[in-house]
Amino acid sequence: MKTLFFDTEVEPETGRICDLGAVRSDAAEFHSPSLSKFSEFAKGCDFICGHNALDHDLKYVSSNLRAVGVDPASCIDTLHLSALLFPKKPYHRLVKDEKLLSDELNNPRNDAIKARDLFYDEVAAWRKLPSEIAHIYHGLLSATREFGAFFRWLKASGEGVRFCSRAGAADCSGV
Repeated sequence: MKTLFFDTEVEPETGRICDLGAVRSDAAEFHSPSLSKFSEFAKGCDFICGHNALDHDLKYVSSNLRAVGVDPASCIDTLHLSALLFPKKPYHRLVKDEKLLSDELNNPRNDAIKARDLFYDEVAAWRKLPSEIAHIYHGLLSATREFGAFFRWLKASGEGVRFCSRAGAADCSGV
């Protein structure tokens, strides 16, 4: 199962993509303003993941991803997961420490790496949930745009089977 973690930098006034960055679960990295090269880099990925990707990044790249066989519905958004799994945090943006050291513009490759790291922190937080809470979250959220891909990722990674046995669920077909 291959996952692509990505970020876009877009000119707000025109919607023009200025830069794209990505890392895959196989450790390959991408950084370029070329949407066609980004799409080729994403080809073959089962899931895509980014921070605020559903409401921002996807609108700029979804048609190109679809053209190379990557389903935009496979998008996991770490922003939504962060609010669910870290509810005591006062905000849920990516921490960008490099801005303390540099005046450079946003670096989407670095943000993709941060989204990847946050995602794996979220998976670890999911694993620590009491099974009853995990089962409730799954029942309420697995069919939503914001969380459905996360539950499909869990199932594809083998986590779904473990979740079902922990929760004692009779029907785990949707996990």
